[in-house]
Amino acid sequence: MIGNFILFGWPFVVAILFSMYSRHAAILASIIVGYLLLPEQLFFNLPILPTLEKHTIPALSAFLILLMIGTSLENRNLSGWLPKVAVVRLLMLGLIAGSFLTVLTNSDPLSYGPLFIPALRPFDAFSTVLSLLVSLLPFFLARKYLAYPEQQRAVLMTLAVAGAFYAFLALYEVRMSPQLNNMLYGFFPHSFLQHIRGDGYRPIVFLNHGLWLSIFFAMAVLAAFGLSRAQSANRKIKYTVLGIWLLFALIMSKSLGALAITMMLLPLVLFVRVPTQILASAIIASTILLYPALRGGELIPTETILGWAQIIDPERAGSLSFRFFNEDILLEKARERPLFGWGGFGRNLLYNEAGFDAAVTDGYWVYSVGIGGWVRFASEFGLLCLPAILAFLKIRKDQYGLETSVLLLILSANLIDLIPNATITPITWLVAGAVWGRIELGRLENADDASVKLSEETKRPAYTRFATSAVSLSQTKGQATQ
Repeated sequence: MIGNFILFGWPFVVAILFSMYSRHAAILASIIVGYLLLPEQLFFNLPILPTLEKHTIPALSAFLILLMIGTSLENRNLSGWLPKVAVVRLLMLGLIAGSFLTVLTNSDPLSYGPLFIPALRPFDAFSTVLSLLVSLLPFFLARKYLAYPEQQRAVLMTLAVAGAFYAFLALYEVRMSPQLNNMLYGFFPHSFLQHIRGDGYRPIVFLNHGLWLSIFFAMAVLAAFGLSRAQSANRKIKYTVLGIWLLFALIMSKSLGALAITMMLLPLVLFVRVPTQILASAIIASTILLYPALRGGELIPTETILGWAQIIDPERAGSLSFRFFNEDILLEKARERPLFGWGGFGRNLLYNEAGFDAAVTDGYWVYSVGIGGWVRFASEFGLLCLPAILAFLKIRKDQYGLETSVLLLILSANLIDLIPNATITPITWLVAGAVWGRIELGRLENADDASVKLSEETKRPAYTRFATSAVSLSQTKGQATQ
């Protein structure tokens, strides 16, 4: 099957990328292009080991290749693979320890009529932690290799350019129906009915759902317009046109939520200064962190929100009401095991007496609380939300640039979408890791700490199956923007 061939052949593509481009350019191409082109729903499972699929293979391949090829003179990077910021280490410890405690507190089997769900075993704890660490590889890679301003500009460029090319595929599906995945890989990854919108279609291309495509376009729009502010007059026009093209693709993708998020954040990208952008990101991040507590305490005015939605689009208001209802009943179950959750394998879901699903988990935050309790939510969303808050607290000291503040707004867009949807992807973790790396870089520059240093890669091993790179992509882009 061509899907399996492309999926499991991707490590060879990653190897070629590392032989041709700089470390950070190869990482960006491996993860972002892999996410956009590789097939959904195809995977390979081994006991204990993480599932090998489109969300894990690109970053895992890049990580293993970096271990093999060692260091190089051409790249600046942070030392070590583990973050030096204490709060990040604490959050990761919370994720790992919480996973073990989730297993220990779910040693009871569950039954719902004919449905039987077995108890979790110690074996499951190791498997869960390994899967968790592999899913965080884009975070570790970005923190190490995408911390410097020029590397973060490369993140923005990659998102914008990849989005511009992807827009052609999306617009094809808007006109001809979402069939590219079926044409290339032989299957449709979701419900086709959910991708019929009025007289047209909601595109999906090679992603999990049209909502995932729309939030990617939203991030690409913000990246393109962010780049337009940091360029000369000629380059400014180029990136402005690119941003308009991406915004057109987003509008044609027929996802009101992603479009609303974009229109809320785009003025911040275009018109306000870096400190205000970071302040806005910090406010959004704080709201997302508090949202489950506010939602559980019935402090979110859901009826008022539904009234506004009814005025804008009655159909979407019905969908939103359905989401709120499911959040309520799933939170009710989560309260039964609040600290460490119910674990995986469907234990966090609700079932009726016949053993069928009685609720739908849409928002990623509900999934996180249900699976691992408040410990997992606080740790996982802390990694995603705290960089904006810390950047705001340290902004006078560290002097962040436009590339970092725009990345924070891009991350904010994704965070907002995690409330109604589960659109957490390798790109989410890559952007978060890049911002954490910049925070760590600023701290090290301003603290005379001899025990923790920034490192530059010093040499390439004498033997490697990957050739010395040609002109790096970052160098080429650097010349283009000068």
